[in-house]
Amino acid sequence: MSTDPHWLKGVIAVAVGIGITVGSVGVVFITRLLEKKEKLLLKQEVDELNIAILDLQAEFKALKKKIIKPGKRSALSSSTSVTSEASLYTALGTDDEFHDMSSENEESQHSNILNENPDGSLSSEHFSEHYTGPSLLSDDIFDQVDELFEGSDEDKLKAYEILLHLNEERTDDIEVLWRLAKSCQFVSKYYIAAKKNLEKSKSVIDEGVKWSKHALEMYPGNCNAHKWFAICSGARGQLGSTKEKIEGGYIFQNHINEAIKINSRDPTLYYLKGKLEYEVAVLSSFDRRIASWLYGEVPKGTIPEAIELFLKFQRESPIQLKDCHLHLAKCYIAKNEYETAVNWLEQSLELPAKDSEDKETDSEASQLLKKYLKYKKV
Repeated sequence: MSTDPHWLKGVIAVAVGIGITVGSVGVVFITRLLEKKEKLLLKQEVDELNIAILDLQAEFKALKKKIIKPGKRSALSSSTSVTSEASLYTALGTDDEFHDMSSENEESQHSNILNENPDGSLSSEHFSEHYTGPSLLSDDIFDQVDELFEGSDEDKLKAYEILLHLNEERTDDIEVLWRLAKSCQFVSKYYIAAKKNLEKSKSVIDEGVKWSKHALEMYPGNCNAHKWFAICSGARGQLGSTKEKIEGGYIFQNHINEAIKINSRDPTLYYLKGKLEYEVAVLSSFDRRIASWLYGEVPKGTIPEAIELFLKFQRESPIQLKDCHLHLAKCYIAKNEYETAVNWLEQSLELPAKDSEDKETDSEASQLLKKYLKYKKV
């Protein structure tokens, strides 16, 4: 096959001209262009090259319509995606769509891109072979990742793997860094809720702190960098000692407040601040003494302020969170307003459970409802 650099540049230019993105699809089409060119050069039928290119252009357009249908989004799993703090996004393509474009793929490549090693860690050895979504260099990839965040445990694990590879291609991209931190927080919760693996959960959340801290260093004025540094730092504190828990709480408070200054229109920030207010309000006397000893003051937080923040989220957010309903119920229990608490518990249980974390929320809500249901007026 010809390796003339001018010829290769010409082929690549044609590929770009017809809209081929970098990745598996682009490789298939460029390879096929090279094969056709080689045959034509051997026969010295230069005129037929243009016809071949036109044929491929038409073929590519037809395939593109099949893969990316305007206004339609393909499903990633059978589970229903419920919107959380991000908006709705498109899903990844299927392995079958890639097989339609290249007969050289073998049946074994249908296997999931995610596998767990014996130690419970994730393996992405065949990620590049199996990934059939948009180019990692295209901003469309963020829509795909954000939709995965809205799905099941498996979807969130896929998002984590994609972002690890995306970070290699788009180093120091703020849109990658904060999402990578977010995915680490999801995966850390997965190892706690589904796998009961505390050490792995700590390891992954430490990774999240690292990525979000790097995002802050690179982009100190970015709301999502502050937000996810706060969340990951707070989550890491919850998995540590009393001292680490309190330190994480201070970091969480400072950076959530910074995020609100940057973008006061993000309702999830008020939900997160409400959780801190609640946690501080119910601190044990021992924890308060530790906080006073470490910092000279006790973190501020009250139940009424927590309720106000949760209700602000309820009013301004287009989505419903099980955990917000549960925390409102816990706040009203703390105020001895049990009938109101029961109403919020029932509302929490009515929302669908997407993942293992939601199932744990349901478990806690069910236990509280069983205890306080007697206070509900018929």
